[in-house]
Amino acid sequence: MWASLIGVLAVAAIACPLSAKAEDISKQSPIVQTSSENSDNLRQAGMNYAEACSFENARAKLEEDIALNTNNDKSRLPESYLLLGNIYRLQGSYPEATEWTMRGLTALEKEKTGDKKRLSAAYNYLALLKNSTGEFSESEKNARKALSLSIESGLGKENEAMHRVVLANALRQQGKFKEALPELETATSVLKTSKDRRLFAAATNNLGALYFWMGDYQKAMPTIQDGLKQRLDLLGENHPDVANSYLDLGCVEFKLGDVNSALEHLQEAHEIRLGKLGAKHPETLSSSANLAVVLLSSGDLKRALELLGQTVENGKLVLGVKNPDLAQYEDDYANALAQDKQFDLARTTQAEANAIRKSVFGSASREYAAGLRSMAQIESSAGNKKPCLQLLLKSLSIYTEHRNFPDQDLAETLDEIGYYYAENDELEKARQTFVLAVREKLKTGNKISYASSLANLSEILQRMNHKAESAVMLKKAVNAIETLPEGQRDTPDCKAILEKYRLQKSVSE
Repeated sequence: MWASLIGVLAVAAIACPLSAKAEDISKQSPIVQTSSENSDNLRQAGMNYAEACSFENARAKLEEDIALNTNNDKSRLPESYLLLGNIYRLQGSYPEATEWTMRGLTALEKEKTGDKKRLSAAYNYLALLKNSTGEFSESEKNARKALSLSIESGLGKENEAMHRVVLANALRQQGKFKEALPELETATSVLKTSKDRRLFAAATNNLGALYFWMGDYQKAMPTIQDGLKQRLDLLGENHPDVANSYLDLGCVEFKLGDVNSALEHLQEAHEIRLGKLGAKHPETLSSSANLAVVLLSSGDLKRALELLGQTVENGKLVLGVKNPDLAQYEDDYANALAQDKQFDLARTTQAEANAIRKSVFGSASREYAAGLRSMAQIESSAGNKKPCLQLLLKSLSIYTEHRNFPDQDLAETLDEIGYYYAENDELEKARQTFVLAVREKLKTGNKISYASSLANLSEILQRMNHKAESAVMLKKAVNAIETLPEGQRDTPDCKAILEKYRLQKSVSE
């Protein structure tokens, strides 16, 4: 299982300058002549503090702004409320963020002028907040409103591009990859020549993350690397946006089998977030879970269990018990518990995760199918093969009904079903299933995973005494590995395939 890649940047509706040191910000405001100028300076100081992750000071500046506008110009209050809500969102305090964001939006909706420009920004803030709280369909709905109002108001292609980035993120979170892709492609095309380099970096990174979720790791890698380079150039090493790119890059590297690089980049992401955001921030929980998953795959069960246990405990406090991100962390924790042979606790934890997904996404969703696969893995580890197969077949039927192209989840589920048939000596069923897995993985561009399925098919054909066909499949697996960069060939799966091929050649000679 793999933790959710949820570190993708949520783009702010109003851009703020790149970071000033928090201790210097209060010295930067000039003497002002009017109430509106004073308000603007308070807002700017607040956003600068937020940029430096000094959220208490940021809130204080926005609270000053609210007090000022309450006494002098109530027409400015909606934006003051929205900015304070956004600071609470960035801080990870979602109930307070919801209160202030809705206060600002409601105030604008009640105005007789119906200013579409202001409403567009307000709906964008709400879309960002709903994405952070895991309410992805609501995020999509509000992002579409923001984009529509931007188009109606003639705010320009760059403003529309900002809304498209937010919309695409909401679509991606729901598995609507085909809808998300044109939104991001349009946005990046517009932003390529924009002065807003930070927004372009975010769009580039998000496009790479979308390729990741579509299973196209060969496109994901260079795109995320490009986004990371842009962010490093703009923001330096120690910035939460840079941490997002490091996390996304580590996820791709893990999928491509480069565990050492994945650990390095995920550790960098986690350290930045710990230092900037604190241990209980939602984004820190994400980096902790992702790091733990890779540690688990590398054999460090003790540290993985410790990190995941803390992540789930903090997630319940910070996110609430109905958040999809918490469901993913419980998935990962249940997997680690199963590896530690704590099967009863693993089942209980996984059942909680599946209940969240069923409640949020429905029992016919791909998200729920992922939870069924996770429960199947627990039953397999516990030696309960029949329940394992039933769960996998149910998961497969959901993926088939709601398939993506390419579909790595569908391919991996076919692999898992093939393993079951192989272990039970149902060789013809195993052969047919691995053939389907091979075909599906060929579309994803994940050559290591593709080679593994070919090797599995080769093994089944060998057991069926189809030696010539077996040799052909193994050779195809080797050919796929040999096209990889050298650093990606040094994985346990690749080494095992290459060694098997070497032994086969030595026997035939």
